[in-house]
Amino acid sequence: MRPLPLRVRLAAWYFLVLCLAFGAFSFLAFFEVQGSINSAVDEGLRDRAADLRELLERQWPAEQVKRELAAGSSLRGEDDILEIAETNGEWAYRSVSALHYDLRLPPSKKRSDNVQFSTVNSKGMPLRVLSGQLQVGDKTYDVEIAAPMDDFYDAINRFRLVLLFSVPILVIVASAGGYWLSKKAVAPVGEIARAAQSISANELSKRLPILQTGDELQSLSETLNELFGRLESTFKRVTQFTADASHELRTPVTLMRTRTEIALRKERSEGDYRETIVRIHQELERTSSLIENLMMLARSDVGSQSMELSYTSLNEVLGEIAEPARLIAGRKSIHYEQQLSKAPLHVIGNAASLRRLFLILVDNAVKYSPEEGHISVVQAAYDGSAVTEIRDNGIGISPSDLPHIFERFFRADRSRSRESGGTGLGLSIAKWIAEAHKGGISVTSSVGEGSVFRVQIPLFKDSTEGSV
Repeated sequence: MRPLPLRVRLAAWYFLVLCLAFGAFSFLAFFEVQGSINSAVDEGLRDRAADLRELLERQWPAEQVKRELAAGSSLRGEDDILEIAETNGEWAYRSVSALHYDLRLPPSKKRSDNVQFSTVNSKGMPLRVLSGQLQVGDKTYDVEIAAPMDDFYDAINRFRLVLLFSVPILVIVASAGGYWLSKKAVAPVGEIARAAQSISANELSKRLPILQTGDELQSLSETLNELFGRLESTFKRVTQFTADASHELRTPVTLMRTRTEIALRKERSEGDYRETIVRIHQELERTSSLIENLMMLARSDVGSQSMELSYTSLNEVLGEIAEPARLIAGRKSIHYEQQLSKAPLHVIGNAASLRRLFLILVDNAVKYSPEEGHISVVQAAYDGSAVTEIRDNGIGISPSDLPHIFERFFRADRSRSRESGGTGLGLSIAKWIAEAHKGGISVTSSVGEGSVFRVQIPLFKDSTEGSV
């Protein structure tokens, strides 16, 4: 079953909340009005009882008291419902209205100054009755005072009808307004959804319109645009990576195929065949290294390439690369030197990966340094990190190439061949290794003066700090 649209669900919840709210309000309002009326009537009965006590305390003759009560009763009309009886059961006074309604309530057998309130119905008239005793001197009187409630009940019934008719109308009108508001509120979401659906793999450069509302909808549009930006960047990188990898793999395959075709065209000497096999073997080695690097970077992209990290001495790592680094530099008669920290520098890392990282940077420095140049590796601690700098006096990197130096298959000197320039993956791998150690790698360079690659890896907490 297809779910209801969001605007309908919002309106339904709004309707439900309104029903509960107005229902609770009506319930409380009705009983509050009813209670207030009863309290007001009870207070009036108490005042009437107080006036009666004051009259009886004057100690007038019984006839004069009756005349006063009759005069008051005539002023109050039908609202004066009063009965006074002595404790022996004889009536001391009964108003005309009391005779009309013929309450004839039995006198209280308890002698108490406390009063009790009750509601009775006599001859179709609802009455609110105060019952109690008055102690005046040595005499005790049972007193009952009543007030008709018909007008009050009519008012309560009218109020009930108002609630019964007005509340549903208000709920319906408010719900219709809520549905209109919810429709207006979710309309921008629909626009965002339609705009997002129009963005395909071939149109990742398109962006959603930004709603300048300053609310969650604007934040949603901005967040989605940032997401599309990251997707576009990733898609371009993957596309470029695939194209570059295809190109890099096609070249050695083409060379090997060409060499074998030439070798097979006619009979050749053993030396010619051997030379062909040696050349093919060299291409296979370079291709194997390229494939290995491609697989490593691909696994790192999806997070499946991991390395075991342990307590590692960075001093020992750099000491271990000294000999192979000198051999690499010796191919071009480049002078290589190391300046290691005297204090032990320990990191949580993978020794083999760190050796590969530094050898990649040394090999890169050798490729872009002139014959009999100079390369130095300087190690120290700074601000809680082990900092290693690989410095050379080579051709340097142009400012336009510097932001792209760690991109895959990027070669600063595009005139270099595959044999001298590598595959363009070394620095990308070096950057990934540094970041896998929660560190980073940066470069500064001047054209014609050389470059400095700076690797920064957090020190283990007991390592000694110095300065670069």
